[in-house]
Order: sequence, then C-alpha cells, then structure tokens
Amino acid sequence: MHTQTKPHSAFNDSLQASLGQLVERATAAGPGAERSRLVRWLLVALAVFALWRFARGLKKLFWAMFGIAMAFWWSGGALWFYSR
Repeated sequence: MHTQTKPHSAFNDSLQASLGQLVERATAAGPGAERSRLVRWLLVALAVFALWRFARGLKKLFWAMFGIAMAFWWSGGALWFYSR
C-alpha cells in the first residue's frame, strides 16, 4: 500500500479558497437572486467534483479488473473458460 502522500498543488489550494469564499458569500447573502445565483454555482462545483471523484474511482476499478483478468489468463483459467 502506498504510504507516501502527494503534496497539495497551488491549484488545489486556490480552488479550495475560492469555494470557501463562495460558501461564505452564499450563507451571508439574504434570500433573493444573488443567493440563488451563488447556490447555483455551488451546485455546479459540487457536480464537477462528484464527476471527478467518480472518474478516479472508475480508473482504479478498471486497473483492478484488468489485473484480475491477467491473473486469470496467465493461470490458464481462460483456456478452461473458452473450452466449455
């Protein structure tokens, strides 16, 4: 298992700071058009983040399945599967 951590990039820090400011502005704004616009931007940011995390998960799943398939193939299991 990997124990080495990756350092945070400047992009991550600036993105987190921008989202923090956006959340503060949305909570401080009164009900109305300004608040709904800020909440809309927050929902867009949340959707992008969720898609990014989902894509990262799919990449890990793909490589795990590929590794299992290669182990199955090299152990001779694939020949048994095709000969049925």
